[in-house]
Amino acid sequence: MTSSDGFHTVRVERVRPLDPTMRRVTFAPQNDGALPPERPHGGHCRLRFPGPHGTAPSRPRAFTYRRWHKDGSFDVDFVVHVGEGPAACWLRQARPGDKIGWRHGGGPKICLDRPGDGPTILVSDLSGLPMMASLAERAHPARQVELLLLAPPETRPDIAQRAGSSVAVHHEPSVEAIEASLRCRASGSNALVYAACEASQMRRFRRLLLDDLGLPRSRVVTSGYWKIGLTTEQVDRAKRRADWFGDARPIS
Repeated sequence: MTSSDGFHTVRVERVRPLDPTMRRVTFAPQNDGALPPERPHGGHCRLRFPGPHGTAPSRPRAFTYRRWHKDGSFDVDFVVHVGEGPAACWLRQARPGDKIGWRHGGGPKICLDRPGDGPTILVSDLSGLPMMASLAERAHPARQVELLLLAPPETRPDIAQRAGSSVAVHHEPSVEAIEASLRCRASGSNALVYAACEASQMRRFRRLLLDDLGLPRSRVVTSGYWKIGLTTEQVDRAKRRADWFGDARPIS
């Protein structure tokens, strides 16, 4: 079934906890014609959840394709939290057979399937972990990949590494600890750094990498997945502004 705005119906096939912080849901499109010809792991889609008590569906939210399967189904990893947003409420009661709206998006910002000429450093909180895990497990074996993860210690990233590849995961207790680690790992190097996390933290890492450590812009990729104090709709609007990355002025 397809709606006028391009959304298709997907059915929940499986719901599986990964650890106390993350839950994986496998979706199957109900119309094979809706499947995109290119199905990049780490790409993005939009999911539209039903409203509470039979009300109208919520505004769609963006999520990462954690993994595509050969039969056209795909996994999405959700952060488990106690919020009352549409995704959090839906996840708490999601069961196989449930159906929601889905619209395919595009591919990830970067691809790591070729050899790199320096270290590859991924920086993430829980919101960016599905993207980072997808990139890391498909990185070229010649790449040296390190993931700096701002997440509870019980978070266990599900990264299936290629034969011969090396992905090191470092749980960091704070933003300051990540900054210290970046100063150590990226200073004076030709590192490629991708940070995906809360927007104000993303700006701090971006300023450190560009201004303090002097990395070229071409080697610093950043995504602000959410922002403290803003709703999803407000974040979507803020991302359209020229000052979203904070490049025009230092971050206070």
